[in-house]
Amino acid sequence: MSEPLEEQLQALAKDASTNCNVRGPSIVLASEIAAHSEILWLQHLSSTRLTGTADCLLSGALSAIREGTACVALGLVRPALASLRLQVDLSLGWLYFKDHPVEWERVQKTGDGFKLKTELFKYLGEVNDGFGTRFALLRECKTRTQDDPYRLLSSHIHAQSEATVPEVAKPSDVVAAHNIQDDYIKLQFECSEFISDIMWSVYASRWASAPLELVAEVKCRFKTPGQIKTFFD
Repeated sequence: MSEPLEEQLQALAKDASTNCNVRGPSIVLASEIAAHSEILWLQHLSSTRLTGTADCLLSGALSAIREGTACVALGLVRPALASLRLQVDLSLGWLYFKDHPVEWERVQKTGDGFKLKTELFKYLGEVNDGFGTRFALLRECKTRTQDDPYRLLSSHIHAQSEATVPEVAKPSDVVAAHNIQDDYIKLQFECSEFISDIMWSVYASRWASAPLELVAEVKCRFKTPGQIKTFFD
């Protein structure tokens, strides 16, 4: 006979609370470190590149980092994966909508006209000279494991494979094992570097105004002076 609902919910509350109290502080710190490059970019762009259109997407991306971290502090990894994917969507969306007030207004009024990732990458390549070359260079010297972590996150969101289907028999099962929580932190880093590479591919020609820490970080990834010259030209 299954446990009464009240007992199941009490078990959920206990496991989530224990996870937050015991592992929460280290998870928050590790997540902040993993997202450091992305946070620097979002803060830099928020202070230097706002156009008055779609500004909320940048602050939303920062909020998505906090949202995902808070979920994992409770042990709730599957909901946090949506926050990781959202960080990419919001960052890419801002790069487009900041210069398209009419299109932005249409999305606000109708819900139509939002842009998919493939559309946004095509747009960025068309309007930013050297975007494709720079992004390819960064991909060659990536420190993340995934070329495109967005694809991995999408596979979990859509859950159309056996490995990504949820298995929850009782409420407390949503509190993930510690190794799964640790994997989330690794994915946060993957997304952070991916987003940073997108921003660099757009703004490399304006590197002098970028935070020094970001400049030093990206230069360290290149293997030859020729790569550095090609990237920043």
